[in-house]
Amino acid sequence: MDICLDGILSGLSEGIANLQLPDPALRNYYKDEQNRIFWLDGAVSECAEDLIRMILRCNQEDKGKPVEDRIPIKIFIDSPGGVVTFMWTIINVIETSKTKVITINYCTAYSAAAEILASGHERYALKGTHVMVHLGSCSYSGDVANVETTKKYFDNLSKKTVDHLLEKTKINPKMFKKKTLTDWFMDEDEALENGIIDKIVEDFDEIL
Repeated sequence: MDICLDGILSGLSEGIANLQLPDPALRNYYKDEQNRIFWLDGAVSECAEDLIRMILRCNQEDKGKPVEDRIPIKIFIDSPGGVVTFMWTIINVIETSKTKVITINYCTAYSAAAEILASGHERYALKGTHVMVHLGSCSYSGDVANVETTKKYFDNLSKKTVDHLLEKTKINPKMFKKKTLTDWFMDEDEALENGIIDKIVEDFDEIL
């Protein structure tokens, strides 16, 4: 049956006829916010501020509540990684959060995103997902003194990042050194074996 929209609108007042329906994507975004769900589905640097604000807001709302009574924050990850300084800010906020932060790899967690995945209070992965860890990359420019100072800073930051990953996982340091001569890719089973995640999702009720 064909319906003429113009005919329907002609019977409405001008104010109602000009109303715009909410953008479904925006509506879903606010619904996820209410349910404490965040999608890390881009470069880490692009989403850092929104994610940090969400974790801080949830902790503010939960202030004074027993930890066991708080609704967990869920971070669904599909990210190529990003800037290490933004990564560290996110990790520090996750680890400081009294409200439980659950990280879930639903597609890929590469580089900085793998570190964030490993930092969750509970860590999950869907079947068919992938993780990649490596030593990272950087470039320097400027005069010799500035390059040397910058390199020293990021060398220390790189060591701190590796130490953190080894602390959070079951990865053997010798194995890490050997595997990260190139990018080290893992499927969900290898991620579980190496302690980057705690569980492979068998039923969506576990995470939804």
